[in-house]
Amino acid sequence: MDNCIRNSAWLYDLDSRDNLRDDLPFYLEFAMKYPGEILELGCGTGRVALFLASKGIDVTGIDLSEQMLDVFKNKLGNVDNNSNMGKINLIHGNMKGFSLDKKFSMIVAPFRAFQAITDSNDVLNSLMCIRKHLDDEGIFIVNVFNPSPIMDESWIYPEKTQWKRVDEQTGNYVVKKHWGDKIDTVNQIIYPHFAFEVTYTNGKTERIVDDLPMKYYYSNQLRKVILDSGMSIIDEYSWYDKSPLDGREIIFVCKRDGNAKFQE
Repeated sequence: MDNCIRNSAWLYDLDSRDNLRDDLPFYLEFAMKYPGEILELGCGTGRVALFLASKGIDVTGIDLSEQMLDVFKNKLGNVDNNSNMGKINLIHGNMKGFSLDKKFSMIVAPFRAFQAITDSNDVLNSLMCIRKHLDDEGIFIVNVFNPSPIMDESWIYPEKTQWKRVDEQTGNYVVKKHWGDKIDTVNQIIYPHFAFEVTYTNGKTERIVDDLPMKYYYSNQLRKVILDSGMSIIDEYSWYDKSPLDGREIIFVCKRDGNAKFQE
């Protein structure tokens, strides 16, 4: 089965952790430095794309989850007419392989989007597609978590609460829980699960569960597969304030390598 969020798409935006906020000015800074249309891989419900579009930037978003895109489209229907709003084009597709017949000044795979590709061949194919869709001077930014110091069976953990809050729009009380019951240390895939426990204003309760296997990378591994795809890395950070590598995140800013022996 294709790997994406389905059941809980309508609850996704309730997550307000720092790594789902602090990246927005980071992407905007690079978008201003590399003006033109942006392609967002795994655009989901529009967290990043809508922010960039609100600054007058044209964005194409691609996502495998029709449910996430439905949430995004509903948001677009509620956006006030704004002359500064960039154009948004949404595509139901797979970042493992795509052909859009155009090139972009910047391509981004924010947060954990790229880690939803768990097969190594699909990873390389995706990176080759990304390279093909970049302008000659364009950049690709990918963000994955840093599995420091090492991932092993100790990663497995029981169900626990991640956060709880009231949904201001509906008045529903939502508790997000998560757990991990399997890790494949050979192929470097973790199998996290998460559940949203919703208490509606009428007192009814519901538990909505999704699974999202993710491939994890040590920085040297991600660096190698990017180089193998015909791109080079021009900057690397551990957080959106441009902290040096070896922190919570791995953030690589990449470009096409004109010297790479690579056939498109």
